[in-house]
Amino acid sequence: MNVLLTVEDLAVGGAQVFVLRLAQALRQAGHTVCVFCHYAHLTDGALLRQLAPGVDIRTFGSRWSRLDYAGRKAEGLGRRLGWKSAVRERLVIRALRRLLTEIKPDIVNSHTIKADYVAARALAEIDRPSAQRTAPPLVITMHGCYELFALNDQAAEVTPKGWFALRHAAAFVYLTAKNLEVFDHPGALPLARLPHYQIYNGFRGELTVGSACTRASLGIQPRDMVFGMVARGIPEKGWEFALTSFLSLADAHPTAHLVLVGHSQYLTDLQARYPHPRVHFTGHSPNPIDWITLFDVGLLPSYFHAESLPNSIAEYLFCGKPVIASRIGEVPQMLLCEQGLAGILVDQANWQLTEPAQLTAAMHTYLTQPAELARHRALAPLAFRKFDMDTCVAAYQDLYEQGRRARGVASAI
Repeated sequence: MNVLLTVEDLAVGGAQVFVLRLAQALRQAGHTVCVFCHYAHLTDGALLRQLAPGVDIRTFGSRWSRLDYAGRKAEGLGRRLGWKSAVRERLVIRALRRLLTEIKPDIVNSHTIKADYVAARALAEIDRPSAQRTAPPLVITMHGCYELFALNDQAAEVTPKGWFALRHAAAFVYLTAKNLEVFDHPGALPLARLPHYQIYNGFRGELTVGSACTRASLGIQPRDMVFGMVARGIPEKGWEFALTSFLSLADAHPTAHLVLVGHSQYLTDLQARYPHPRVHFTGHSPNPIDWITLFDVGLLPSYFHAESLPNSIAEYLFCGKPVIASRIGEVPQMLLCEQGLAGILVDQANWQLTEPAQLTAAMHTYLTQPAELARHRALAPLAFRKFDMDTCVAAYQDLYEQGRRARGVASAI
């Protein structure tokens, strides 16, 4: 099958990482795969090399980087002055339409709401009565951005584009029931009219050969207790809560450490505000599991509104690590296996931790109850099974084939 995946950017983020992992897995399964990205300057080359070597990546703006830079700045200035321009968006739609004509995919699978809209527009222009051929079907994968945009200041502009995309989709994939809450909003499409399927993101990880990520490199002893966190470097992921809970326990537990894996100005500021010899900021890692293997416990006290199926939870479980995380999105189900939870959940509401002391208490439990830590560690691989990449790819292949068959029947009528 010839598959085109589209996404707005290819910087570090849950949706972006999954697109690359899916592209690589589909390619390894024998499919022809191309990935189209809207922003060349938001493409992490190291991430591409790590997750999708050999995949055909097309990025808008790569050929005319200076001209694209000037256009983005002009549109940004216009927005600040109250004038909204869709010139660049129209150019991206045109570029995607040309790519569709060039590679002739059997299916288009878009990820993130603005990429959904651009894909739907490009396909609609190909599919109009005067066109020479029928456009391939569109499958949309929702990563939480619909509910994020529904509540922010861009809602009036972006949400209608999402509804347009969904109206033109053969089906959509959701990660958690929370993704479906947007269909309760005024003006939303009737959910019953839209074919939808829940498919968990798959994960297949490998340690980097010769990695320099070691306990010794951080001055951590083999028997020390290590809490660790991997996430995007934004406040809503709960970094400061992880820090303050750890610091409240640090004096009583002198062999405990906290390792924080991520990069942003926000994290740089946190590092300056909370200096401590047993808190280790590692910066960005192209392969986070190199660090996660050093952890005893993974943390994600997130209150991010778009949180759905966080990659870091799957990565922790893959490495056999119990997890302390917020009760948000699909996280409770992610930690669940038949024998129980592979970790401890903490509550959040109104996009803050309800009781930050719960996080501190959960960390204290693992510091003082080694039997509980060992029990949850044994459950982690069992909880990970639902994220097997082969299972994920098989589900997407079935959905793509359904869309292709349905489009073929419609074309024949």
